[in-house]
Amino acid sequence: MRVFARVSSIAILVALTLTLALASPAFAAGTLNFVKSTPQSGATNVPIDNVGVKLFFDGNVTDASVWAANAKCFSLADSSGKAVDYNAYPGQKAGETGYILVIAQPTAISASVPGQLQQKTDYILTVSKDLKSTDGAALGDDLKIDFQTMDVSAHSRLSMIIMVLMMVAVVVLMFFTNWRKMKAEAEAAALIKANPYRIAKEKNISVDEAKALIDKAKEKNKKQLEKVGGKAPVPEEKKSTTPRLDYKKKKKDTHKVKGPHPVSEGGSKFKTGRKAEKERRARAEAARKAAAAQRKTGATGAKGSSKGKGKKK
Repeated sequence: MRVFARVSSIAILVALTLTLALASPAFAAGTLNFVKSTPQSGATNVPIDNVGVKLFFDGNVTDASVWAANAKCFSLADSSGKAVDYNAYPGQKAGETGYILVIAQPTAISASVPGQLQQKTDYILTVSKDLKSTDGAALGDDLKIDFQTMDVSAHSRLSMIIMVLMMVAVVVLMFFTNWRKMKAEAEAAALIKANPYRIAKEKNISVDEAKALIDKAKEKNKKQLEKVGGKAPVPEEKKSTTPRLDYKKKKKDTHKVKGPHPVSEGGSKFKTGRKAEKERRARAEAARKAAAAQRKTGATGAKGSSKGKGKKK
């Protein structure tokens, strides 16, 4: 009896093992689960260039044994139902057996740029329920992922507005910086000429207190100049009023003269207007004197002749 019972137990165990072995494919062929997508369903402002939808599943859907059939389980169309060509690529790295990338093909917009779509347009990527993993698990229901591309025109306008605002901000900042620089330099120039005696009189404080105020203001102004990149003006050197000890010494190449000399002494023939007038007057005066002398001589001769005639009678 014991032997019979033992044989019966072994038979039952073998039968259960065979049953489980035969039933294992049926149990393995469960449901393939969708994990996530990038972009997610319902996404907006998706860039129109290089558009690719990344799909992640919890089973091996990229193995060569299932990929030929799985690559045909996708369709991409816009909201009007117009189909868009695509290419599906399985994951290439180790451990990416559940990763599929679907990229839109070149369109009429740009025949050389893959993945470019229309702007501000709704698109739907449909994954067929027939997508299967290597263990026979299927997706079960069609999977739809919808997204909307960005409004490039509005985005360009916004970018232009932002660029203009940035340029205005830069100009304002430069103007404000230059204004602070000029203000700091003007304060530095004023502090150089600050008179502690006048400040002491105006504020009714001592001269030492006025000097301390000036020094404090100079230190503050120095920090401001360093902050705005300004330069303090160089103080002007005060000319000394002390007479030089050698002021009486004569230079070797100088000669002392008694008075002015005419330029004719130096060989010049230039005549100024005053000199020419003087010479003209001198000539006129000489001619007048000569004429007067001639008249006088003529009168004297006539008188002598009359006297001689009287004596002869």
